[in-house]
Amino acid sequence: MKTAHKILIGAFAAIGVVSTATMMATPAFAQDKEAQEKSSPMTAPVAKVSPVEAMKAAEAKVGGKATMVLFEFDEGHWIYGIVVVKNHKLMEVDVDPLTGKAGDHENVTPADEAKEFQDALSKMTKTSN
Repeated sequence: MKTAHKILIGAFAAIGVVSTATMMATPAFAQDKEAQEKSSPMTAPVAKVSPVEAMKAAEAKVGGKATMVLFEFDEGHWIYGIVVVKNHKLMEVDVDPLTGKAGDHENVTPADEAKEFQDALSKMTKTSN
């Protein structure tokens, strides 16, 4: 179990490095709600809650086991998208990175999540030049 968390945290760190490298230079991880509300895909993400805390919040909301954390820009603000496995099905739970509160959740498929990730990587390569 400890190995899984190390891999997850390592993967999150790698994604953060890639995401930060593709964004314009701004103060990283601003710590107030006003900065969160003014964020855009080109501003640094805002977080007070760790990825592990976000996973725990998602598990508490829907049950199951959190397996993956994505820090994504969705509907005008940064959010943790936590993928949870429950009864052999996948759900994605949104967790606010400022408060740690779990919000909306939806059923997802591996194919849909793979396409979403592939689209995000394609956008990064197009905008990084």
